[in-house]
Amino acid sequence: MKTASFFSPILAVLMFLAGIAFQLILSSSLVWAQLEASIFGTQTADADLGIQCPVILAESESGLVSTTVTNSLDRDVLPVVTAEVSRGAGMQSLNETLSLAPHETRQVQWRVDAANVIFGRLILVSVVQRRYSDLESRQGACGILVFSLFNLSGAAALALIFFGSLGLILTGGLLWWRRYAPLDERAESTFRACSTLAGVVTVASLAGLPRWWGLTILLNVVALIMLVVIFTELKLFPGRARS
Repeated sequence: MKTASFFSPILAVLMFLAGIAFQLILSSSLVWAQLEASIFGTQTADADLGIQCPVILAESESGLVSTTVTNSLDRDVLPVVTAEVSRGAGMQSLNETLSLAPHETRQVQWRVDAANVIFGRLILVSVVQRRYSDLESRQGACGILVFSLFNLSGAAALALIFFGSLGLILTGGLLWWRRYAPLDERAESTFRACSTLAGVVTVASLAGLPRWWGLTILLNVVALIMLVVIFTELKLFPGRARS
């Protein structure tokens, strides 16, 4: 009984920290992919171009990258769309000329796979809709993380990492709360701080999915500061041990 009482809070803290670490690694990896994509390829466009691409792909699977091009003019246009895709240590350019009627919108797609991996873990894509007369140029980029886990698809691996780490956080927090309930003022303050930390890292991971990398970076910095503050507080002012 005493052994269980001793190891229960340790296990709770380790599970909580493991969940926090997995969430931070996930969100940081997504930021890395998008930052690399943002500086990849030609940087010449007048406006942003929306791109849809997978967040994570397994090494054995392929994925589709797509965008939509709209003719906002009142006459026919022939814009050139160029997809610059990482390949080996370099870049592959794929050009396509579209014939668009006035105000017509068309989707363009490209397939990527393990042959497009760069830096060991990334597929980088930059798509440029080049200027055609009065139709302005547009550009968008996306980074795809390549990661295999238990022979799962990229989407399944992403879900397992996210929900698995969330489960570790919640289980660790529940074990710690049950061990020390009812909480005194100091323990309640620590529990609230850790709950806030868990919320911050979870939102950071969620913000990485639509590639809001600015928000993800901000939240990750906040999470790291909170980690330092919480554990500095616990180390310098440990309080009384509970029986």
